[in-house]
Amino acid sequence: MKQQKKNSFFTLVFSFMPGAAEMYMGFMKNGLSLMGIFALGFIIPVVLRVNDVFILPVIVVWFYGFFHARNLAACKEDIFQELTDVYIWEEFGQGRQLQIASHTLRKWAAVILIVSGAVVLWENVTGIIYRLIPNWMWDYLAPLIDSIPRIVTAILLIVIGIKMVMGKKEEYHGEGEQ
Repeated sequence: MKQQKKNSFFTLVFSFMPGAAEMYMGFMKNGLSLMGIFALGFIIPVVLRVNDVFILPVIVVWFYGFFHARNLAACKEDIFQELTDVYIWEEFGQGRQLQIASHTLRKWAAVILIVSGAVVLWENVTGIIYRLIPNWMWDYLAPLIDSIPRIVTAILLIVIGIKMVMGKKEEYHGEGEQ
């Protein structure tokens, strides 16, 4: 399908659904990949039953999709015709290949899977614990159980920050000794 500018009113209307306006203008790969990422942002929390964790990425993808479509529609005709239909993640390479080492990608995928698994596990375990706690103890234990994920997250952020500072310090000292 050839990319072409279409009716500006319909482009605006389709801009509210990430990927739809891109597909309307003929950028099928671009629109389908953006729409798929947006849909995954809804499917994953429903399947895992953790709606709170994924709301921010879904909002970011929605705004990105809206403004991406509006920027495409506002392009001058000659620039618009030079655009190629690529998947949305290929756009971030800006004409060069995105070079992410496979071990780095694997490491971040593992971190995301571990954190997602921990969130799902915590949601299910707390559901069981809530049913086991007698009503007379509920007022004392409920705030403690609810604050554990925030405490663990704060500890993890502090540990990651310390490791990053220590890594930079070692990197700095290593460069000066050469």
